Amino acid sequence: MSDPLAPGEARALLGLSADWRWRADSSLRIRSFAATRGSGVVDPASWIGEELPALLASSLGGEGDLAAAQVRAREPFTGWVVRSTGSDGHPAWLRLAGVPVHGARGQFEGYEGVASDVSACFAALEQAERMRMDDALTGFYNRSSFDERAQSLLQDAYAAGRACALLAIGLDRFRLLNGIYGHRIGDRILAGAAARVRAAVPSRHLLGRRGGAGIEVLLADPASEDEAIALARSLVAVLSRPENVDGTEIAVSASVGVALFPRDGADLESLADAAEAARLHALAASGGVGQYTSSLARRVELRVRLAQRLRRAFEARDFRLFYQPLVSLGDGRAVGAEVLLRWRDAELGEIPPSEFIPIAEESGLIVELGDWVLREACRQRRIWREVGLDPPPLAVNISSVQLRQPDCVPALLSALESSGVSPWEIEVEVTETGLLDAAGGAHENLARLRTAGIGTALDDFGVGYSSLSHLRDLPIQRLKIDRSFTSGCLDDARTLTIVRAIVAMARELGLLVTAEGVETEEQAGCMRALGCDSAQGYLYARPMPAEDFLRTFAHKSP
Repeated sequence: MSDPLAPGEARALLGLSADWRWRADSSLRIRSFAATRGSGVVDPASWIGEELPALLASSLGGEGDLAAAQVRAREPFTGWVVRSTGSDGHPAWLRLAGVPVHGARGQFEGYEGVASDVSACFAALEQAERMRMDDALTGFYNRSSFDERAQSLLQDAYAAGRACALLAIGLDRFRLLNGIYGHRIGDRILAGAAARVRAAVPSRHLLGRRGGAGIEVLLADPASEDEAIALARSLVAVLSRPENVDGTEIAVSASVGVALFPRDGADLESLADAAEAARLHALAASGGVGQYTSSLARRVELRVRLAQRLRRAFEARDFRLFYQPLVSLGDGRAVGAEVLLRWRDAELGEIPPSEFIPIAEESGLIVELGDWVLREACRQRRIWREVGLDPPPLAVNISSVQLRQPDCVPALLSALESSGVSPWEIEVEVTETGLLDAAGGAHENLARLRTAGIGTALDDFGVGYSSLSHLRDLPIQRLKIDRSFTSGCLDDARTLTIVRAIVAMARELGLLVTAEGVETEEQAGCMRALGCDSAQGYLYARPMPAEDFLRTFAHKSP
C-alpha cells in the first residue's frame, strides 16, 4: 500500500532517478510521457490519453482499487507497480510515483510524476513462480498446481451442470526405455512427447504431470464424450511416431485412458484413478485408447479385493506349486522343470498369476512370496531325492522387484543351504522385460548367481526391447524364446528369420536355447531344425502338481 506523502516528500520524489517523467491533466488523463535516459522498454505514445485511475487499478498486489482511490482523492502516491506491454510485445512492469499539481490559486491542475522500469525484477519473480508451479521437464503444471486448478474447474463444472473429461496419457514401457537408453535419453523422449501433446491439445484445456512418465489433460468443456475420445486417439497417433534423439530413431508408443466427470469419479482423485485404470486396460490390450466403463469398474473393484485377500492367502499358505517339464528336443528326456505358482481362492476361484503377481509386486509382498516359492521348491526337490529320484534342475521365477533387492543373492543362497540343495540343482528365470525394468543392480546380482554356480535363464525373450547384441552383456546360461515366436515360425517368414537369428546368436555365445509354448509336433520339428536344445509346452505336459510330476518324470527319465 502507498501511504500519503508529506508535501516535502512528494516534491523530493520527483527528483529521484527515473526512466520516464509523465504528466496528467485535471481529468487525470496522461498528456505527456517522456523517457529521461533512453529506455525503450515501453512506447511512450501508448500511454498518452490513458486514465491514471484505470492504470493504477491494475496495480499488482491486489490493491489496485486503493491506488485508484488515492489518485481520485488527489493525494501523492509512490510505489505502485503496473503491468504494461513493452515495445517488443513482451510484458513490462513500471513503478509509478506522482504528486498532485495545483495552480496559483490552489486549483487542481493534474499530476506530475516519474516511472521506473522494474521489469527485470518482476520477470525474475514470475520465473520463480513458474518454477514453483511447473514441471521442469515438460513445462506443464506440476502435481500440486495441476490439482489446485483441476479441483477448481471440477467444482465450477459441477455447479454449472457440465461434464468434464480427464485423459491419462502414458508412454508404453517407458521404464524399459530408461533401462535401455538411460535416464538422460528417457527425459528427452518424455520432453519431446510433452511438446507433441501441447501442440495437439487446445490451449483452453489444462495440462499437468502428476508424477512419473504420466501426463494428464483435463478437458473442462468437452462437447461430448466422443470429442474426448477423438482427442485421445489423435494423441495416441502423434505420440506413436518415432522420436529422433541425436540422430537415432527410437520407437515410442502411447496409451490413453479416458474418464468422465462426474460419471466415473466425483472428485479429482477418483477421476484420476478411473482414467489410469482405463489407460492400463488399453495398455494390456496392446495400447491405444481405453474408456472407463462399468465392466472396467468391476475389474478395478476385483483388483482391490484381490490385493486385500492376497496377504491373507500368503499367511494362510493358500498357494500351490505346479511343475512343467523342459524336454530335450534330441532324445525326449526331461532336462528341467519350471516351477509355477498357483492360487485358488475359496471365494473367487482360480486366480491367474498375470493378475495376482503384479499386485504382489506393487505391494512388496513378492519378496516374501518369492522366498516361499524357492524354499518350497527346494523342499520338494529334497523329497524327490529321498524317494530315489535324481530330478533335473528346477527353474524358479524371480521378479524384477526381487532382483533389485541388495540381499537377493545372499537370501537365495541361504534358502538353498538350509534346504540341503546344491546351487546346480536350481535355475533362476527372469523375464526380458523384468530384467530391463530392474536395471541397476540386476546385472550384478545375476553375475553373483552365476559365480555361485546357479544357472540363470532369460524368459520370454523377444517380447521386450532387447537387441540381439544385448545378449552378450547378460550373465545368463539359457535363452527361452517366447511362445509367440514359436507359434509364428510356421506361418510368418519374418518370424522364422528372427528366431533363426536368435538361435544363431545364442549358439555363438554358448547359450542353451529353449522354445516355449510348443503345442504341436510340427512346431517341435521346426524348433529342432532351427537348433533349439529343448522345448516346453502342452505337447509334452501341462503344469501339474508335484505328485503328478513325480509320476510323469519317473516315466520319462532314463
